Amino acid sequence: MKLERLRTLQSHLEADLVSENISSSVYYFFEERWRSLDSAKPLDDGTTHALQRAKSEQIAYHAPSSLRAWYYFESSDCAIVLSFTNSPQLETRRRFRQRLDKVQEGATNAYKVSHHSLTHLLARDAFHEALDAAIAELGNEAPTSPEAQESGLPRTLGVMALDIDHFKQVNDTWGHLYGDQVLKTFGIRLERTATSITSTGIGKPRVFLGHPSGEEFLVLITANATRKQFADWANQFRAAIAEDVLPTDKEWSWLISQGSLGALIPPPLQDRTLTTSVGVALHTTLVPLESGGEPAASILDRADTALYRAKAAGRNQATFFDEILSSCGRVLEQDKTTRVVAIDIGSNVGVLVGQEFRAFPSTFSGRTKFTVNDGRTTRTLGVYPRVESARLVVFNAQPEISFAFIASPEDQIVNIEAGSHLEAIPVGSIGHLLATTSKYFPVANEQFGGGGLPNLQAFIKTSASGAVKPFAVVVRFTHEAEYLRKYGTATLNLALAKLYRAAQATFHAAKAVEVIDRGSICIAGPKAAYKESMVVEFINDLAAELPELGVYAGAFCEDDYKTSTTKLAEIALNPEHAVEFASFAASDYGRAADSRVRHFSTNTAVAVLTALREARSFETAYADFQRLQSLGVETPALLNLAGLTAGSLGKRKEAAEHYASAMTKAPSVLIYKSNFAVACNRLGDVEPALKVMNAIPLAQIDSLQTVHPYGYVAYARLLASAKLTKSGAFSATRFEHVAEHALGLAEADDAQAIRKAITSG
Repeated sequence: MKLERLRTLQSHLEADLVSENISSSVYYFFEERWRSLDSAKPLDDGTTHALQRAKSEQIAYHAPSSLRAWYYFESSDCAIVLSFTNSPQLETRRRFRQRLDKVQEGATNAYKVSHHSLTHLLARDAFHEALDAAIAELGNEAPTSPEAQESGLPRTLGVMALDIDHFKQVNDTWGHLYGDQVLKTFGIRLERTATSITSTGIGKPRVFLGHPSGEEFLVLITANATRKQFADWANQFRAAIAEDVLPTDKEWSWLISQGSLGALIPPPLQDRTLTTSVGVALHTTLVPLESGGEPAASILDRADTALYRAKAAGRNQATFFDEILSSCGRVLEQDKTTRVVAIDIGSNVGVLVGQEFRAFPSTFSGRTKFTVNDGRTTRTLGVYPRVESARLVVFNAQPEISFAFIASPEDQIVNIEAGSHLEAIPVGSIGHLLATTSKYFPVANEQFGGGGLPNLQAFIKTSASGAVKPFAVVVRFTHEAEYLRKYGTATLNLALAKLYRAAQATFHAAKAVEVIDRGSICIAGPKAAYKESMVVEFINDLAAELPELGVYAGAFCEDDYKTSTTKLAEIALNPEHAVEFASFAASDYGRAADSRVRHFSTNTAVAVLTALREARSFETAYADFQRLQSLGVETPALLNLAGLTAGSLGKRKEAAEHYASAMTKAPSVLIYKSNFAVACNRLGDVEPALKVMNAIPLAQIDSLQTVHPYGYVAYARLLASAKLTKSGAFSATRFEHVAEHALGLAEADDAQAIRKAITSG
């Protein structure tokens, strides 16, 4: 609470002194010691002595000939230190004392307007202003190339909404005066945690705390950090409340010292246990928010929705907004007559018509413990396994509720219990091969008379093993979800029927034309039936006829069986996977604006994964890489992208393994080696990285200053670590060569480690 007040004072102080060559610092007294507002490091004895002396001076403490004057303010138990260009005489010190008094008065008035009167955290409007400013400061990431380099993580903004669990019960049982003391202490705990987070320096975090009303609190963090790091921070705030009684006896003593509590006596310790639920929403400028409205309001709504989910799931936990769709939904009820199932999540968390879910009974969700009681004790033997009860497909999505049908055959009896857990089936750029069999979404064998996916896959497999190799063309409606929301299921089905019939009429020599989902079809046949000009003309005509659907095609034919890769010999692609390759090529990610038909190659795979990374769809990109890898598609560029993507997901060990594989396949590419060094540096795995980097000529190492500065700094820090730990991998010659140059490129933490090694014996 004191920090927010002092930061307001500091900003007013900086504004007042901006035109003069005078620097200022703010210190405050808390928990029996002096602290700096700008640094978490302990103060030296000289600074502490000067601050103590300032408390006894009416104007300011000033040592003879010193350039600094130390002004103490009893009302806030803080000190302002001014550093002058010349030693300030008494009259100068007196004049600045009067000036600082006015600055403090103005800061106090501004603080009262912008901060909550009870906890002194940012009030609603002030927090919104801080959030607006943080959103404006976010910068765009640079585009990623196939031989992209490891760099600092992008700046990410996270908003956490916190709510004291069962706070109404506290007020009702112990009274509102005691409840106010709980809120004050809650604010102090948040501030201590925020200070702890900023003091570590991980990702250069900036933290703002808000208290809009009641038992609701807000935290804003901007940092160059992974999603996992934000999860760790959210749980730090949660644990700060839950892991000790609130307030403790020490905190109660402090509360008494701050104001008159009369005869108020705190409850017994066992009744002071409190928890908090946390909802988290992340944002970067690369992921657009909903169109219309204010970005800050949208982010706050997401955090609020996630908070509601955390409380509904049992409280005392942190839930991310982007987890709700994938794993937080529950079944409300099932109508056995219509086989319609109501679920408790809707369009406000991203549920769309056609979204698929797996349903798991609450007992068999993989989260319920299996316990036995022998009459004396209860023991946990294990956990009930995950057993899927049904697959659901949404056909009606409302803001807070959705309705789905059971995807199993209608003659199969399925009972889904209320409370069953839902797990969304993700749809990435290789996600177009699941058939939907239902009266809500007609499939080829029901509406059009085709043989369905089994017939298509049987043909591909048989042809791939024989002399007559197959081709596959997948035609997609890339704007199918938007079209569905705008015009409804019937209109989309009419468009799909048009596509299907047109393909049958045009490609009559093909072996199969099949609908593979509600927005795409596949055309397959022997290689002799494939004509590129026919495919291009067909797609262009259809795109002109159905402009709102975004018609694109992916193809895989005989000419694509061998695909050249940069700096490598050709690799063979298995025609048995023709449909998946064509489907992947049909993705609208990474596509040239004037290209409606794209053939699959390793370059196509690189373009798609690169575009997914730029869109920050890291999980989809990594899943797609793993699927491509399982299909035999693995090149150095893809492995490098996999490393970058794994690193963005916090999978540092996997990232290093992917870079190592890329180096093995392309040992001459410098960026793969420097990326490996960065990954090893983050893991603290010094010797494997130095074994690679020490073998690179110094002229090439020097080029990293331009082509990969972050890799150059990582190499210097690895050498510094090796020197400090007396590792045999240390090279004094190389460290001397790179250390000084690296200091000019390094951030604070890396620079500190390198300087420490330079000065060590």
